[in-house]
Order: sequence, then C-alpha cells, then structure tokens
Amino acid sequence: MIAPMLKYEVLVFHREADQLLKTLKRLGVVHIKKLKHDPEGHTAQLKSVQLHLKQSRTRFERLLPNESLPNASLLENFNLEQLDAYLEELKSLLKTIPRLEEDEFHVRHFGAYDAHKVKALKERGLYMHLYSVGIGKMHPKWRQEHAIEPLFETGRKSYFALISDRAEPPTLKAQREELPERSLNEIERELSDLRLRRDALRQSLFTHREEIRQYLDEHDLECLDQLQEVNASDQLVHMSFGKVLMLQGWIPKDKADVLEAALDASDYYYEKEKPVPSDAPPVKLENRTLGRWFEPITNLFALPDYHELDLTPFFAPFFLLFFGFCLGDGGYGLLLFFVLLGIRKRVPPAYKGIWALALALEAVAFPVGIIAGTFFGINLLETDLPLLRQLRPFMLDADALFNAALIIGALQIYFGLTLKIINQWRQFGPSYAGSPFGWMLLLTGLGWGYMSEFALTQQILTWSGVALVVLLSDPKAGILGRVGKGLWDLYGITGFFGDLLSYIRLFALGLAGSILGFVVNDIALSILGSNPILGPVFFVIMLVIGHGLNIFIATLGAFVHPMRLTFVEFYKNAGFSGGGEAYKPLKNLKPEKSS
Repeated sequence: MIAPMLKYEVLVFHREADQLLKTLKRLGVVHIKKLKHDPEGHTAQLKSVQLHLKQSRTRFERLLPNESLPNASLLENFNLEQLDAYLEELKSLLKTIPRLEEDEFHVRHFGAYDAHKVKALKERGLYMHLYSVGIGKMHPKWRQEHAIEPLFETGRKSYFALISDRAEPPTLKAQREELPERSLNEIERELSDLRLRRDALRQSLFTHREEIRQYLDEHDLECLDQLQEVNASDQLVHMSFGKVLMLQGWIPKDKADVLEAALDASDYYYEKEKPVPSDAPPVKLENRTLGRWFEPITNLFALPDYHELDLTPFFAPFFLLFFGFCLGDGGYGLLLFFVLLGIRKRVPPAYKGIWALALALEAVAFPVGIIAGTFFGINLLETDLPLLRQLRPFMLDADALFNAALIIGALQIYFGLTLKIINQWRQFGPSYAGSPFGWMLLLTGLGWGYMSEFALTQQILTWSGVALVVLLSDPKAGILGRVGKGLWDLYGITGFFGDLLSYIRLFALGLAGSILGFVVNDIALSILGSNPILGPVFFVIMLVIGHGLNIFIATLGAFVHPMRLTFVEFYKNAGFSGGGEAYKPLKNLKPEKSS
C-alpha cells in the first residue's frame, strides 16, 4: 500500500530560513516539494565533486591488488587527502614501467652498442632502423632492396636491423622498434626504483584499503548531504518583498505530530492540507512481509502514482507461482533453498530483503517443480517409487501444464481487470469503472460461449459487455465521442488474446529446463558406463557442470520472464499508470561530529 501523505506550507522570516532547514533535516521526515529546478545552477559544482569521487573510487578498486605484496615497503606518512595524487602516480607508473621493460628487452637482445658510432653513422648519412616480424614472415624481397642484418629470434618474433641512407624508415610490413639511447645499467637502475615505488604504492593502498573506502564513503555522504541542503534551500519561495519565505513539503500522515511539535516549538506559521487529485505527492510504499520483499521488483519498473493502487502485494503471489513454473524442477528449487539457508548469516543487513525474496521464490519452486513432475532432470511421472505413487495424482503431464499456464494467465488477466475497476472507481468515480467491467463481461461471455453453445446467458453477457465498453470508454466525452472511442477500443480485444498466449512461456520455459536436465542425466549415464575407472569421475563432473549451467540459465529465465508478464500483461490490464516520485525526506546523511 501507499502511505497517506499530508502537504505542509511553512512561512518563515528570511533570517530564520537556515534554522528551519536544520530543524527539518534533524527530523528527517519532510519531503521538500520541488517548485524550482536549480534555477541558478547551485548543484553543478557539487555534482562535479560527486562525479570525481565516483571516478576516484573506480580507479582505486581497479588499482587495488588482490592480496598483500611480499617484501613490499609502505609509503611514509600515508595521507588520505593525497589519495588522488597516489592513484595518478600509480597509474603513470603502470604505463612507464612496461615501456622501460621494453627498452630493457631491446638493449639486452640487440646487444651492446656504441651510441657514438651510431651517431657518427648518422653524420655520414647512414641510419640504422630496427624492426621485428613474425617468425618466417620476412619477405625475401626486403633483402634484395635493403641492407638487412638479422639480429636474433624469440619464440614468436624475428628481429633485424636495416641500414639506409634515409632518416625516414622504409615502409615494411613489420613492427618498428626503437633502440634506447641509454645504457642497460641506467635502464635497470631506473626500473628498480620505479618498481619499488609502484609496489610501495600498491601495498599502501592494500594496507589502508578499509580506511580509504571509509574516507570515500564519508566524502560521498558529505557531498550528498550538501546537495540535498542546496536543493532544499533552492525551493524556498520569496514572498512579501523577500522578507518572508515559504516552503512546501510532504510528510507521511503518521509522522505529522512529530513535525507539528517541532514547528510549534519554534513558533513557525504553517498550514496543512490533504492531497487533492491535482497534487503529486511522493510515494512511500508500506507493505507487509510478502509485499515488502517484492518492493525492489516494483522499483525496477516504476513507482505507482500516489492516487492509484500499489500493485506490489497483488502481483507477489503470482510472481512466486510464475517463478516455480519457469524453473520447472523441484530439485533445483530445493538445492537453492538450502544454499540460501546456508549463507543467511553472511548476508549483509542491506541485502536481507533480497535474500528473503530469493528464499521465498525457491521455497515455492520446490513444490511447483514436484507438481510439474521433474526432480534434477528425472521424470517423476515415470519413476516407480512408493512415495511418488501417493504424489502422482497431483502431478501434471505436459498437456496439463500447458492448460494450467493458460488458466493461470486468464486468472491474472481477470484479477488485473478487477483491480482496474477498483482503481478507476476510487480515482474518478463509478462511470469510469464501467469500461473494464464491460471487458470482464465480454471476455466471460466469449470464453463461456466458446466452451459451450452460445446460449442466451452467454449472449447477454457478451452484448452487455460490448455496450459498456462502447458507451463508457470515455465518460467525459459526448455520445458520438463515446461511441467512436468505444468502437475503436473494441479492436483491443485482440490484445487480450495476445496477453493470454504470453502465459504459454510459463509452460515452455519449465519444459525447456526439464528437457535440458534430462539430457544432462542421459549424457552423464552414458559416460558412467564408458570406463570402469574414469567413468564415475567424469560422470560426477558432467552432472555438476551440466546441472550447474542449467540451474543458472533456468533461474535467470525464471526471474526475467515473470517480470515481463508482471510489467507488461498484468500492469496493462490493471490500468497501471505509474510515474510516482519516491519519498526522499530531507535528513542527516552523515553522522554529526562531536565538538
């Protein structure tokens, strides 16, 4: 459900505006209404700082070593304020060191040379150019056209020198190599110093990694805190020649007493109102256990408009059932259920809700998979075990599963239309509920008539539905406008049949997962009998890898496709409009520093 909101308008003398914002921030319950959109660009600088912090965090995590570096020293006087400088220096070192290593490689393999002699050759108009080419790819024509001297070969490349009377190196299908102008000792000495500095930087980042993360978190929260303060300050409306300021905000109804007590204590003048249809209050979802678990899924699509129904608790039971159908294997559901139970103590508090949702999905997937007759790719309908004989009457074969998917789809479509009737009636009045009610009558008449003869009862239902759709599709229009729009809306009946067919995916995905599990078992059994020694080993490997991949694919599909059915078919038939703004009260985002 959506928490009921109240609108408050507070008047304050301009000198007390900052104190008002501090009071509201301390309370942490008032959502400031946006009346202006950063008219003077006050937030641009803060957003730039926020972006810089995000980039610094990304660079830090990318440059952070996975483990402590042996024999690496630490930086003296490590300073968190210089984190950007450390990261920039390390980034530069990671580019410089490979270049020096390449120079070292060239000097070592090209051998000792006299730089003065190379310079003397240049003065006489002779230039030495170095190349490398893949083994066996040196063209014979090159030797005929140029003075070439092979130098050495590595595992993949052949290196050679070319003497020319031109400073510009000849164009060959070979890699140009540069000969360093420094000696091997100089390069090795610099490389050693840079490697020590690189390792010291990386080891310092690793040693202080938690401090760095905390430092970035605190600065990020501080930036967000300042950002919301600036946004709130920008929403103050100047009245009475700028001496009086007005601030509008929304607050949950159950928190109104807290706000009023604080405003009365500071002697601020305020007025409160209940939201009217033209208002757009923020949306705060307040659902009980099952609905609360599914709120993250609701947030993936869009929040409902404040004035409409929150569909979260209504799609939650269907989503559980759809997940079980799409997973299609009781063994997979049981395995994942116990895995989730095993990691419950390691789940961070912030992810407990996601963990509980996943646990509920797997808890339902197990019995639904048994009803579908599959357990780790084994067809339970063909297994002759005493326990299964008692459960077999409850199991469904492929034909029954296909029909069950369509029946469940029809039920959700009807349920969505029922919610649309309630929603339209609550928001706009009974006349606006006539069209969805007409669709229910029309679809009932057609479906009932299809399964039997179109008797008088079915005809009455069908034509009553047509009349309601035609006459009440747009109650505010004139009679001709209603009829025209109603006739156009009748064309949408094809959409209902398309929606119904979409639910076949429940059957198809479950069947596909079951078949893949059966194939994995079949291949594993054939491996088992192939060799008395290695057969059992590869049998187990095949089962683990095969079923592991199948679980991953099936779980992904079992999550994505129910979301599709929810956000497309169910939301459409329930008349979901969405577009609600999340309730984000002005509050302290960072702990106050003690004086």
